[in-house]
Amino acid sequence: MATLIDDVSELRSQLNELKSRLQEIDQKILELRSSRDSANGEVKRLSAELRELREQYLQVKQVYSEKVNRKKELYEALAKKKEERVSVLEELRVTRELLRRIINEYRALQNFLGVKRYDEEEIRAKLEQLEWQYQTMTLPPEIEKVVVNKIRSLESIYVNLRHLNELKLKINELKERIATLRNTLNKLNEELKNLLAEYLKVKEEVAAIRTQRDELRQRMKEIYEQREKIREVANNYHQQLVVLLAEERRLREELERVAILLKAKELSKHIEERRKLLYGKAMEALAKYQRGEPITLEEFKILMEFNLIQPSGSSRQS
Repeated sequence: MATLIDDVSELRSQLNELKSRLQEIDQKILELRSSRDSANGEVKRLSAELRELREQYLQVKQVYSEKVNRKKELYEALAKKKEERVSVLEELRVTRELLRRIINEYRALQNFLGVKRYDEEEIRAKLEQLEWQYQTMTLPPEIEKVVVNKIRSLESIYVNLRHLNELKLKINELKERIATLRNTLNKLNEELKNLLAEYLKVKEEVAAIRTQRDELRQRMKEIYEQREKIREVANNYHQQLVVLLAEERRLREELERVAILLKAKELSKHIEERRKLLYGKAMEALAKYQRGEPITLEEFKILMEFNLIQPSGSSRQS
């Protein structure tokens, strides 16, 4: 009987201990679940921020690519304009040099012809007249010699005068070409100035956008690493939670088993106590029965339950 009481007391103590442990685990589960959910919430927030940054990064990257292409186009345009400018400068240099030489030739020819002003048409008309006279008229040798010398002199003057006029036309053409080249050069210089200004502006924009792009990339890297660390923490919380939930399930099963066992033990104890009480009453009833005193129906049933009398003795019931 003492052993049964000890068993009940031990089971009750074990049950209370299991309840206490289960309560502690439930509290830890709540804390872990809260920590895990908080970490998952932070992971979700960082993921959203990362998506937003990635969209910004792609937009900035697109703008950067466009600016880089524009910078390249401007650089190529600058190089082309510089080549054109060099070409124009070279042509201008050559044209000026040619003009200088032609002017020198023109002046030398002028000096050769002298200060007298000649009219090309007038010289040509005189030359034709002398040639006609020489060819159509019979002249004395002395006069013929004079005419021939005169023709040769006029031919020389005519040829040089004609060349002088050609040089003058060439000088005017070269001066016009030089003026055109200067205008072209001024236009190229202005275009180069504008292209260079735009190129420098785009170059600054490229540098600024590159910095923005790199900052976004670094920020994305930092947030990604932060998110992964928190995700790892959340996973760790989850693993601990899985272990605790398994422990909770095991404790609940153990608690249920101990509760059932305790209930059975308590029922057994109750039955044992009742049987002990009834046995005492049975002894009292048996003593009455043996003394020949009448016993009650209840006392008779108790005696029958403990097999202390046979049914034939029922005649002594009161």
